[in-house]
Amino acid sequence: MAVSTSTSTLPLLFLHRSTASPNPTALSFASSLRASPLRSRASAAPPAETLADDLPSDTPPVGEGSGIPMPSSIGEDGEELAPKQKIRIKLRSYWVPLIEDSCKQIIEAAKTTNAKTMGPVPLPTKKRIYCVLNSPHVHKDSRFHFEIRTHQRLIDIMYPTAQTIDSLMQLQLPAGVDVEVKL
Repeated sequence: MAVSTSTSTLPLLFLHRSTASPNPTALSFASSLRASPLRSRASAAPPAETLADDLPSDTPPVGEGSGIPMPSSIGEDGEELAPKQKIRIKLRSYWVPLIEDSCKQIIEAAKTTNAKTMGPVPLPTKKRIYCVLNSPHVHKDSRFHFEIRTHQRLIDIMYPTAQTIDSLMQLQLPAGVDVEVKL
């Protein structure tokens, strides 16, 4: 295994004690390494006339064909990527089997009308904890803790049609499921 050594041309930083200062522990940089005052970015950039002279004449202006999107072109591409309309359905339930069956019914109804579905996405379960005293007069340290867990699911239906909306309206979901629909 051969080890190669190379020398670096990095400048070395030399510190020396300042003899003029009354504090003998004060250090200062050598005069050749002192920084010049900072300049703003505007003064550091070359003038616009020199930039225009360096570019060939057949180069398009910035934004046209240079790979930098103009605000008008972003909207055109965005319409192809994002659907114009989607239905977002948020389901809440205290009981997991009810919410899972409801999700299956909604997805089947959407797929029969050739709508694209995304989900069900499980959202974080919310826990509400209630603390109740065991005895009203004595044993204040003895308490019961009860909790209610709210399970949530999110379903997105892309490119819905009138048939999709009709089939969703005709679904018979269980009473223990809260449904929130956003267009």
